[in-house]
Amino acid sequence: MSIVTLIPRIVPFFIAEKLTSNSFLKKFFKYIPYTILGMLIIPDIFYSTGNIFSGIIGFITALILSFLNMNSIIVIFITVLVVYLIQ
Repeated sequence: MSIVTLIPRIVPFFIAEKLTSNSFLKKFFKYIPYTILGMLIIPDIFYSTGNIFSGIIGFITALILSFLNMNSIIVIFITVLVVYLIQ
């Protein structure tokens, strides 16, 4: 019985060594956390204020400020201020 439990726990370690040697898979696995985080957060951005228009404007504001390499705290404060002014 213990072998049945042990095999699914040990086999992934041997497979993971072979998978991580591929550069394409390394890049693929590198972006999975960001993708999942975006998938969980982005839909709620549009509906968090009850007004989809202010959610879209806030999202675009945060996106532009992030591409300008501004500090995350500044991006958050400016985005909240913009959404507050629109509301």
